[in-house]
Amino acid sequence: MSRALILGGGGVSGIAWEVGVLIGLRDCGVDITDWDLVIGTSAGSIVAARLLGDEHLADFYASQADAVPGSNDEWIRALGGPLGALVLLAGRRRRLSWLPRLWMAGVGLETLVRRAARRPRTGRWTGEPVHYVLEPNATLARVGSLAIAARTAPESAFVSVVEVLLGPVTDWPDRLGVTAVDALTGSTVVFDRASTVPLARAVAASCALPTVLPPVTIGRRPYIDGGVGSEANLALAAGHDDVLAILPVDFGRASAEEENLRRRGSNVTAIRPSAAAQAAVGRDIELLDPDRRARSALAGRDDGRRAAARGLFGGALVETA
Repeated sequence: MSRALILGGGGVSGIAWEVGVLIGLRDCGVDITDWDLVIGTSAGSIVAARLLGDEHLADFYASQADAVPGSNDEWIRALGGPLGALVLLAGRRRRLSWLPRLWMAGVGLETLVRRAARRPRTGRWTGEPVHYVLEPNATLARVGSLAIAARTAPESAFVSVVEVLLGPVTDWPDRLGVTAVDALTGSTVVFDRASTVPLARAVAASCALPTVLPPVTIGRRPYIDGGVGSEANLALAAGHDDVLAILPVDFGRASAEEENLRRRGSNVTAIRPSAAAQAAVGRDIELLDPDRRARSALAGRDDGRRAAARGLFGGALVETA
């Protein structure tokens, strides 16, 4: 029996919720490390690397569940710039919750103008693409062109934040695959140990939300968030008998891929946020707020315990006393 774990995207609060789910499963006797393949997309790539590369998730979970409000606002200032940070921090107030969405709309409009005025010079990208998992996608390539044109934080600053999130994990764990999208072709790719790409750079590419975070250069080519084509890329688990998908967000693509896996014979269990967890994790730009981590981690732990109580794969992963 082969087993695959899929960890989907969901921003900063999604990271905390996913870690909480895994800890909740472990609380109930589930072996959360016994996988033949682990695929991480966007936020899920950070959780996947920590899960496989660290002996225990306890420290990472504690860093999320015990996070003090405002303790990581420097991330927002480093990646959002002075104006973006001011808007995002102000948006925490109930009466100003609309402000970040307005700011994002403005950023999107500015990026469209920048792209129209200065077409990205694709000739600067001279590297060979890595192995494609999916064929080129014109729609995602257009998203990639927006990401290239956008005015964002420096790539080096973004990669440094990802290195902090990865903590003690600096080398590629076995069984780990990290998804990203080639910004020039729109093709989904998977980085792993065999790709020889530095782990932090591959994970940063997987998390590079277009127009918000900078594309990440790998092999002289730009890559963006692995979740722009699919929230979790469940299709990569095809051929595995048991598939566990932990999905902080699902805009429809993940559900379709889940059903397709079942039709192809995989036994799929999907864990999604409960109503309480959804309120903690947030939506849209709220997913990027570090102050949501503590609530999201605690809600995720509860969701993981409930999922284990229901049984995974007919109870196959749940140890009984």
